[in-house]
Amino acid sequence: MEGIYQIDVTIIEVFQSWFLEYDKVFIAISNIFDPRYAFLLYSPIVFSMDWHIGRKLMWVVVVVEWINHLLKWLLHGERPYWWVHEADVYNGRGIPVPTLYQFSLTCETGPGSPSGHSQSCAAVWYVIFDSFLEKYSSVAEKDDRISTLCWTIYFALLATIGSSRIFIAAHFPHQCLFGMFLGWLVATRLKNINQKHFSIFHYCAFTLGMFASAFMVFEFLEIIGADPMWTIERAIKWCNNPDNVHLDTTPLYAMMRYCGFMFGMGFGFNSYSFATFSKENFTMPMKICCALLSVAVCLLSETLAFSKENMVFFYFQAFVLNAFLSYVMISVIPNTVFQVCKMKEKDS
Repeated sequence: MEGIYQIDVTIIEVFQSWFLEYDKVFIAISNIFDPRYAFLLYSPIVFSMDWHIGRKLMWVVVVVEWINHLLKWLLHGERPYWWVHEADVYNGRGIPVPTLYQFSLTCETGPGSPSGHSQSCAAVWYVIFDSFLEKYSSVAEKDDRISTLCWTIYFALLATIGSSRIFIAAHFPHQCLFGMFLGWLVATRLKNINQKHFSIFHYCAFTLGMFASAFMVFEFLEIIGADPMWTIERAIKWCNNPDNVHLDTTPLYAMMRYCGFMFGMGFGFNSYSFATFSKENFTMPMKICCALLSVAVCLLSETLAFSKENMVFFYFQAFVLNAFLSYVMISVIPNTVFQVCKMKEKDS
């Protein structure tokens, strides 16, 4: 891989030299399209607008995050900002170490391959555009330009997101391309999955299965002598600003996020309130109200400070929080909006 990494580092150097004055733009793009917003922003908005598409999107988001987590552990992918300092190709051979700029979002602590940003966005936006074209197929069939415009925007989004990750030296270019392909592949395979008949037992089994698979990979790596958490030491060692190293970018935190979200989905989709209000036709103001409330609760959750004195408790808190958020956006908020509107109708 050293030859590929060297070529990719050259590309990163060119990107940074050409667009250094636009660093804030690239940082904003990386922040907006962070995989966590697939859970905290895109899922609640899409679900509030359309329950069928929203449920499909939630499944895709969870599965994509799960696959990305396992592959990152198994593929042992480097990240540019630390690789240039650790690589044998530079150290001891008289070849100057490339100078890569670091930014506030550069120092992620997980392995680099595949890119989580690229994979998540490729999956999320494929579901959104594909569902839009499917829902309004009669209009799209009459005008081919609508379909062309949607997929042009889709590929432009992926190129923009990939460029931002490359620019801040968080990923090598091939890792972004690999992530895009995987995200698209997962979305195309899951888009027609029928989850309507899954019970709480099924969701608990899926959650346990994801936990078990991650645990088995973790144990496998330890058995063969590979440290699953090797990247944290690299991040701390080579990050210019220690304040930019965050625990919520570790693979274990990602595991708590997707497992917790899946667990909460099971109770939300099988709740009495969901069974009741999902049969009703929500007006557009009601849908917008659900979206705003759900996003507000999700974004408010980011202000919570977890206790870091005990790592087991820290990750448990992450699991509980994500389970709570998915349950609230699926069951509590739509039902609350429905009941309030119902009461107003009776009063009038």
